[in-house]
Amino acid sequence: MRKFFSKLKGDLKQLFGYPDCQYGVEFTVDYAAYWKRRRGDREAYFSPWQKIRADRTLRIIEPGSSVIDLGCGDGAVLGYLKEQANISGIGVDMDRRMLDKACQLGIETIEMDIGDIEKIKTLPETDYILGFEIFEHIPNPERLLCHLMSKARKGIIFSVPNTGYYAHRLRLLFGKFPLQWIVHPGEHLRFWTARDMKFWVRSMGLDLKRLILYEGLPVLNKISSSLFSQGMIIHIAKYVRH
Repeated sequence: MRKFFSKLKGDLKQLFGYPDCQYGVEFTVDYAAYWKRRRGDREAYFSPWQKIRADRTLRIIEPGSSVIDLGCGDGAVLGYLKEQANISGIGVDMDRRMLDKACQLGIETIEMDIGDIEKIKTLPETDYILGFEIFEHIPNPERLLCHLMSKARKGIIFSVPNTGYYAHRLRLLFGKFPLQWIVHPGEHLRFWTARDMKFWVRSMGLDLKRLILYEGLPVLNKISSSLFSQGMIIHIAKYVRH
């Protein structure tokens, strides 16, 4: 119960406040500041959320699979997958400082703006493409997802926040938009509830194999997952067009 009340306290504390903004040039999103706020100067850091996503991924991908991790950050997830399932992984990110940390883990990296479709077209084919917490940052995730499907031999696994989480609904009730950003209000451009995600994936003619709701408010997230789970993991199998 201690974990329940600790999480509840944290959620309620965020109902009325805002993080301190840290803008880039001409008020752009400064991703260097974003990563510094999240990671500081620590070496590759594997958060509890990342471990849950990685463990769920290990239940889907086969040992020895080839994987691209878009928005890999410091490479902690790929390092864990390599250790647990002997995957061959490539980390893709636009932050050179984070990629340098991934390289220290022995991970092959590509520096790239994942919002640039022309550069996405140059990625090698792999069995799976991972995209944890990136699609909400992209103006046209539909276009990105469809191009990625041509690069994934078996499928794509990605995650996004669950905007249907009870704390986000309460903020709306009190006149404030769901709080899903760290240093810049424009970090997230798209938002999904669990029901939205099912509709969205199928509207593109894609094969939704799994939608896993995770984390959030303990106990209650097992009773009503769409309301009390804070994140979603989505597994899409190889592209199918109606």
